[in-house]
Amino acid sequence: MKVRSMLRVLVIATIAAMLGAMLPQLASAAPEKASGRYLVKARSSADYTGLRAKAVKEGARVLRDLRQVNTMVLSAPAATRSSLAADRRTLGVARSQVRKLAAEVGAPNLDNPGLKGATRLKAKAPAATTAAGVNPDPAWDYKGLLWDYRRIGLPQGWKTTAGSSKITVAVADTGLDFTHAELAPKVKAVVDFTGLEDPPICKTAFGVSDEDLAAEFGGPVTTDWNGHGSWIGGRIAAALDGTGINGIAPKVNLVALKISQWCGSAYDEELLAAFVTAADMGVDVVNISFGGFQDISTPEGQAIYQAYIDAAAYARSKGTVIVASAGNEHVRVGAGGRILSHGELTTPGTLPEDFVDPFGQVTLPGGAPGYVDVAATNRINVPSSASCPPGTIGDPGDPDADPPVPPDFNATCKPASDRHHAAGPGRQNQLAYYSNFGPRIDIAGPGGARKFNLGNYDRGGTPGFPYTLDDLTNAWQVFSTTSNWAVQIPCFTFTTGSGFPQGECYSTIQGTSMAAPQVAGSLALVASAHPSLRKRPGALIFRLKRLANDGPTNRTRDLSATDTSPGDLSGIPCPTGYCHLEGPRIPDSEAYGAGLVNVATP
Repeated sequence: MKVRSMLRVLVIATIAAMLGAMLPQLASAAPEKASGRYLVKARSSADYTGLRAKAVKEGARVLRDLRQVNTMVLSAPAATRSSLAADRRTLGVARSQVRKLAAEVGAPNLDNPGLKGATRLKAKAPAATTAAGVNPDPAWDYKGLLWDYRRIGLPQGWKTTAGSSKITVAVADTGLDFTHAELAPKVKAVVDFTGLEDPPICKTAFGVSDEDLAAEFGGPVTTDWNGHGSWIGGRIAAALDGTGINGIAPKVNLVALKISQWCGSAYDEELLAAFVTAADMGVDVVNISFGGFQDISTPEGQAIYQAYIDAAAYARSKGTVIVASAGNEHVRVGAGGRILSHGELTTPGTLPEDFVDPFGQVTLPGGAPGYVDVAATNRINVPSSASCPPGTIGDPGDPDADPPVPPDFNATCKPASDRHHAAGPGRQNQLAYYSNFGPRIDIAGPGGARKFNLGNYDRGGTPGFPYTLDDLTNAWQVFSTTSNWAVQIPCFTFTTGSGFPQGECYSTIQGTSMAAPQVAGSLALVASAHPSLRKRPGALIFRLKRLANDGPTNRTRDLSATDTSPGDLSGIPCPTGYCHLEGPRIPDSEAYGAGLVNVATP
């Protein structure tokens, strides 16, 4: 039996491509416009004051002051931009870039937001099991559902602490659903940075804003209309309340730093503002699972890069650690975030003119100095099979049929006859097929992966429960809360007697976005167990790295530049290469950094 959400795979792929094409246009004014949106980086605080006065005098409108990092955001005429760029007090002037969350982004599911689109699951509540230190919530006892907790040393770590109310973790993301039963008692503040977007990203790209969604469906404007941020918040600190799930550090508090509306994109200054605001609020740990590439070969690129470096340094000076997702392009990242490999994970059918080669650029924010950069691991490389029963290997679909046949990527069996397979069958904690890696990685966390640790087009497999019940409650990706108002992350609810609160949304997703909160939550546990490490970021990070499990051995391979063979499921050729993981094995040190995060003895 299969239980499916509305995957909308082809629609998502099409609209995601549209969004990728449209968002850069949002970061720069159209040629006919008289003004643009600029990020201005001053050389010093003294220079900042003078530059700001000059900008206003010359007709600029100040959209945001980030004095903590000597940066301002202006709407200014081109002449003013040129004048500021030529000023000796200016380090650089750049058009504000757009960073995206590391997940699929498609059009809003306006007919079925949140609970209205939920798939209700019947599941028998398991017998309660008391773990060391705490009695975890019922989801703990569903076999294979919260596999990731056990990989990072829980429940052993809870014997020492389940967190302290003195510790606060901020989630810089699409928001936190403070109406969700698991998050309502944990979210202590909401700071919305999206009101100053000019132009507004989601409204401009899709014609729909969070304000529009709130007016149509009656939810709070400042809640999470995407679902991504609420997933992260739940993984870090969902309430320990005897129902549903609890977070890694369920007794710490959360702050929502809403940097993005429903479509999952934010301007650079929204990220920067969130970081310095968190530091000024006294937040202990910030989780950021947004990012992108940046060319730093120009003064403009250098200005943006330096602003991120300064934001991390400012946060650390205030005792705040920023944990970042490494990114999902499967590229090799070196010192300072510089990309050391050619090509990124590429979908078969990509034309040469659309091929992306980020070599020499940097990843932001995670790759910049001062951030904790987190790679993602999977649950297990499930072996292939000599034979697969009908209906278990997925279906590429047929868009030309009448009516069209949609694709089914939820393969539960992978034929041994396929050309492409994940290396190391049967091995746990392998680098996820999508995860970035390299010398820059600080540490790894479970981010999950499809059942066979390969992309959809190579018959990568199902996300697991609750998308399919073929493997009962085994999840191959990672399970957590999501927003009750989400129009992006699918919502699953549970029936009476399941041990889950009624009418509340949960979901299973994957990515380095999911790995980062494993580390953020673990840092919160370490800070709770050792109050002397609070406000000492270097010492706190040092202890976390020292505790990391360096036992996993990676077999995941790099991308092949020369394998142009078709995808195993889709049959679509790969004319550019970089579609398949057929390159050299990625070394353990570059897959895991210090190791797999472990808080068995925080």
